[in-house]
Amino acid sequence: MARLGQVTGDVKGNLKFLGQCTFTQGLVGVANGGETYYVDSSRSASGKGDRWGAAFITIAEAVAAALAAGGHHDTILVAGTENEESSGTLTSDYSEDVTIAASQVGLRIIGMGNSPEGIAWTPAAAEGICLLVYARDCYVSGFRFRPNGATTSCGIYIETAADMAENAMGFTVENCIFRSTTTTALAGIAINGTNDVTIRGCKFTSVLTGILSISPGHSVQYRTQILDCTFDDKCTNGIKVDMRSGLIRGCVFSPGMTMALQTDLFSVGKENSIFQCHIAATAYETNCSGYSTDIWVGSVCSDVGNTDVSADGWIIQYPNQS
Repeated sequence: MARLGQVTGDVKGNLKFLGQCTFTQGLVGVANGGETYYVDSSRSASGKGDRWGAAFITIAEAVAAALAAGGHHDTILVAGTENEESSGTLTSDYSEDVTIAASQVGLRIIGMGNSPEGIAWTPAAAEGICLLVYARDCYVSGFRFRPNGATTSCGIYIETAADMAENAMGFTVENCIFRSTTTTALAGIAINGTNDVTIRGCKFTSVLTGILSISPGHSVQYRTQILDCTFDDKCTNGIKVDMRSGLIRGCVFSPGMTMALQTDLFSVGKENSIFQCHIAATAYETNCSGYSTDIWVGSVCSDVGNTDVSADGWIIQYPNQS
């Protein structure tokens, strides 16, 4: 019997790779050494989760199985339903609150579609959090997160505790949409004191704030990278964070938001770079806020003629430099 990770052949001589592989943006079949679990909510009952034909029916079951097995760097592959519903009438494939424990280092949860449109995930109840992350180096891709509740509800909450018992540093999310359901949610993604978070290629709509820092707490939010994301006019705020040595690049902020982009929410960070962003703002000094040590040069703003914006729309420096 071939062991996990070995190459073997079937009766026709075709090669089969039995190791655990995932497919991430820019990478092809990167083996990360752990087990693979399968989730399909359309099944009538849960199986062992070791293949599509015996998949779990909830994401929480797969996360619990990975935790019970004590492994690191596991991957959970999640199927969505086939439907032609619009975003306004979309039925969630998964209605559950899921927690990645601190010991589950490197866990990956991947929606198995070509886009996040069809794999919809909402909390179990109002004010819930779809995915709470306590572990290092985790990865999520390919979901339509549907939080519900303005007080505490988030699509993803990334936590690092003061005593470091939970430490979600190194978390990456890409290719996801964040849109509230019944009640406009607190945030698409909330970050609480976690370093080295990467948010890439995501869309934010119908949330109070797309990406939100929760508290300066015990640690400044170092080296956050927010890349190639869009924030539409159904968001009250786009990005409201406090970070140090962070990078916001290639993001687009639609008109009509109260705060399009803020890097100094708690006044504890500094020295961030905002580059190649397009900011639609009625008043740059009101709709944006940053540190005097930030570099905003290389982005554009619709508030042409503002003291901090050139006549042709290029941002000269952080908001309110004058």
